[in-house]
Amino acid sequence: MKGFKTEDSYKAMYYILEHPKFNSRHLSEFYDWDFGGKISDFVNWLIDLKLVRKTHETEKGKPRYEVASRAELVNFYSKYRDLNKKIIQSYKIAMDRNSAIKLIGENGGILCLTTALELYGDEYFHDPTIHAYSDDPNLLPLMEDQAEGNTKVILYEYDLPDEIKKKKDIPVTSPNRTIVDLFCANLAYAAERFIPKVWLK
Repeated sequence: MKGFKTEDSYKAMYYILEHPKFNSRHLSEFYDWDFGGKISDFVNWLIDLKLVRKTHETEKGKPRYEVASRAELVNFYSKYRDLNKKIIQSYKIAMDRNSAIKLIGENGGILCLTTALELYGDEYFHDPTIHAYSDDPNLLPLMEDQAEGNTKVILYEYDLPDEIKKKKDIPVTSPNRTIVDLFCANLAYAAERFIPKVWLK
């Protein structure tokens, strides 16, 4: 799993973002992966990059590890994934923004990027564009049926798994996925106020 070119390597990174102090056996058990070479190679690769360090703690004789900086880890990962290349389609529809968010959320959309940030309660960064993953084939024709207007909607390919949350009954990307996506869309600055709420709690 060296390199962030596979879904498994993304899932491993997601796990250690959620569990910044971890051991490789827990990682393998979480995903029901065979415990062995590919996981140790992945962890050692991150150690070589100084993104993870081995601690002096052990658990049942196994070493424990710690993420040196989650922001640096995500920033490094963003070099492997350009979210702008995952855009399926963009629309300008004749519907007010709040109604459009509700419609998208009720029809297989998962709000992401700055729109997810807004639904998590970040009032400091305002982006009038609605960003959402399309996880339902019916969402695209629904958007195409809308009359043309001034509300911009960008739909993205739902390319990687996530632990979807709900805010105001609307599906949104998980906090860690929201941060990852912002870095992968060159919008890391938008996460500045959100990161301490997620990683320093």
